[in-house]
Amino acid sequence: MVKTKLQTRNDIEKLVRAFYSKVQKDDILGPFFNYAIKSDEEWEKHYELLTAFWELNLMDKKGFDGNPAKAHHGIDKAFKSAITTAHFDQWVSLWHKTIDQMFEGELAEKAKMRAQNMAKGMYKKILDQRPGGFILPGDASGIKFG
Repeated sequence: MVKTKLQTRNDIEKLVRAFYSKVQKDDILGPFFNYAIKSDEEWEKHYELLTAFWELNLMDKKGFDGNPAKAHHGIDKAFKSAITTAHFDQWVSLWHKTIDQMFEGELAEKAKMRAQNMAKGMYKKILDQRPGGFILPGDASGIKFG
């Protein structure tokens, strides 16, 4: 596959679709996403939402209307606080690999860096919402997020 610069909303949509097609099949992440998003119609809405999310984060273009922390907390609660650093590490890893397969350039690198920062922040928000608050599970020395 020939890499191009990540630079348009259409590029972001291609990235989001390619990434989440991998997520749906992933042994670690798939169960969470496929629980929350059950139909092709729901996936189409998710693609639109995440395209707008990344367009805001990479290009400062308004249009995203969502609450990622609330969504992630709901999934963590449904799975009885099963989300771990390994899930976020896998998410970041797949995101980086997908970008590296498809795109290059300044926005591609920005997307990778933002994903790492988002993973750290989102995991902290999830932990903050759990009973007992911000308590790292087990041995936290392996936390890497990318």
